[in-house]
Amino acid sequence: MKARKDKVSGEAGNPAVAGAGAGDAPQGAGQQGRPRLAKAEKEIATLKRRMAAVEQELQEVRHLNKRLAEITDVVAEVLLPAEERDEQRLRDLLTRYDAGL
Repeated sequence: MKARKDKVSGEAGNPAVAGAGAGDAPQGAGQQGRPRLAKAEKEIATLKRRMAAVEQELQEVRHLNKRLAEITDVVAEVLLPAEERDEQRLRDLLTRYDAGL
């Protein structure tokens, strides 16, 4: 940081640099920057809306995947031969599935 301060203080004493700060822009450049700023703000707003929509869709996909896993469990349990089937587990799975509807 010390080297930066020395450089800045050295520029302040230079008459050629003293009038042109880093924030200064050529005359009329501020008006050219405003449409770019407005366009960038519009794009940011659009991206925020798209991101919110994607997050909502992601939540829906997660919910559907969970439902699919529940249905798969039920089907797997139903397809087992009767002597291997756990009737209590099947009832629990069906109850959980019905509660989710």
